[in-house]
Amino acid sequence: MTGKEGGERLGRELVDWSDLRTFYAVATAGSMNSAAEILGVTQSAISKRLGQLELRLGARLLERSPTGIQLTEAGIEALDHVTTMMRASQSLENTLKGLETRPHGEVKVWSNDGILAYCITPNLSGFLAENPGLRLSILSDRYLPKAGPGYADVVVSFDQPKQAEVISFPLATLHYCVFSSRDYLDTYGAPSGPLDVANHRVLNHTLYSENPGWKEKTPQIAALVEPTIVTDCSAALLQATACGAGISVMPSYAARLDSRLTALPIPPLASVKVWLSYHETARRVPRIRTVVAWMRDIFDRKKNPWFREEYVPPSLFDTPPQGGWPDERVAG
Repeated sequence: MTGKEGGERLGRELVDWSDLRTFYAVATAGSMNSAAEILGVTQSAISKRLGQLELRLGARLLERSPTGIQLTEAGIEALDHVTTMMRASQSLENTLKGLETRPHGEVKVWSNDGILAYCITPNLSGFLAENPGLRLSILSDRYLPKAGPGYADVVVSFDQPKQAEVISFPLATLHYCVFSSRDYLDTYGAPSGPLDVANHRVLNHTLYSENPGWKEKTPQIAALVEPTIVTDCSAALLQATACGAGISVMPSYAARLDSRLTALPIPPLASVKVWLSYHETARRVPRIRTVVAWMRDIFDRKKNPWFREEYVPPSLFDTPPQGGWPDERVAG
């Protein structure tokens, strides 16, 4: 190649690398919403970049449909090339920034006590075996700030941060159902509906009545007056309910935690999103990236239907639809 030919080629408008990364994310994630979640951008930004790329290449790469996206013939060819480019880019980045070394150091994780006890900590053994250089501080004191220097690196909570410098996305949806034990129901009978719950011995979590934001999201829970037992401990609420102390409202996944619990055939009284957040400066910190990826796996809605946006009754947890639970598209 002559100097003139090289100059002409460099002078031509090249494909934007960000557009290629966006196409790769959409093609591998299966939907624009999932890609937006992965990249931490809006769906409109995804659509704009895809349009720019298709215009620059002069070819249609994707076909949109209600069930997701399908690659065109040109898209399949493009994905093959872009995958090679992504691997080369990752190799270069790893070499220059030392990201191929195992993550090490401390990561502080904050979440509500129930999520920590029943969702996160049961998955610790395998995670630590794969990442022996990591140390975790697992925090749940809700009266302490969840962000700021020296506090939490990764936050899993019911509140979406509003700070511009914080990356956040919905991790799961918890559906709060009415539970009791078989012993209690045999003795006192089952409530006939949501309004009849208050006529039973009610066990309540202080989060349902003390947190203003929660009360707005769960008006029916807040309306349960004069509970017999009030606790700020999710484990205490679950154990008391399982032992027959009364009726309580807990996330639908409680049905997987204790065989003594029975989910009553009452629609969920509330459905609340769980958000994962971390500071944008941590995006390239290996130990934090590793923990964020771990959280995504823990709350994988395809493997765990109780975290899906649409409500799945506990009786259907072990009977997925033909072909398995589909990927769920959630805006990031």
